[in-house]
Amino acid sequence: MNLQEIWKATEASSEQLPEIKSLAQIQSHGLKNPLKKAKNMLGKNIIFSIIICLIYIPIIFIYQFWQIQLFIGITLIFTIWAGWTAFDLYRSIKPNVSADNLLNELKRVVSTLNQWIKVQIKVALLIYPISATGGYFLGGVIGSGKNVEEFMSKPIALYALIISILVLTPTGYFLSKWLFHKSFGKSIEQMNKIIAELTETENS
Repeated sequence: MNLQEIWKATEASSEQLPEIKSLAQIQSHGLKNPLKKAKNMLGKNIIFSIIICLIYIPIIFIYQFWQIQLFIGITLIFTIWAGWTAFDLYRSIKPNVSADNLLNELKRVVSTLNQWIKVQIKVALLIYPISATGGYFLGGVIGSGKNVEEFMSKPIALYALIISILVLTPTGYFLSKWLFHKSFGKSIEQMNKIIAELTETENS
């Protein structure tokens, strides 16, 4: 029985994916569906984006300071964009792909998912300083009870803002890389192993 037949005969599941080291191991343990796993994680990403948007929107209307509205607004636009691109990718993944088209679909999804993650991380790196600035202004206004100009009039407030940006930007960058790997790394690894198995089977 080749890998296409195993895929066709095995129940598609989003449970924890097993380690795939050989065709014999796949046959003995059953093949879990990495496409469904990746799609489920994208769904969670979309829900998280919606929650973040629902937090940002009232902040923009409640705190009528142009600095907060500008920086939080830009962050909101990025969050909407990130959620929409995740939704677009979510719609494109077909977990119930036929066995005959499995290899091509896995290659397409792995390539698209890797590209999506790279773009998300690169764009996020540009947004983190803006997001940190907006959060700093918001925290300063809430904590001091003053407007942004008054709060930022002291030199120490500016120094603290710079330090916050320098610390939070790389922290957010590496955290996002870790989260993406945590969310999609296992599925991508599994799909790459299945691609290798299928390619070997086709070439034999």
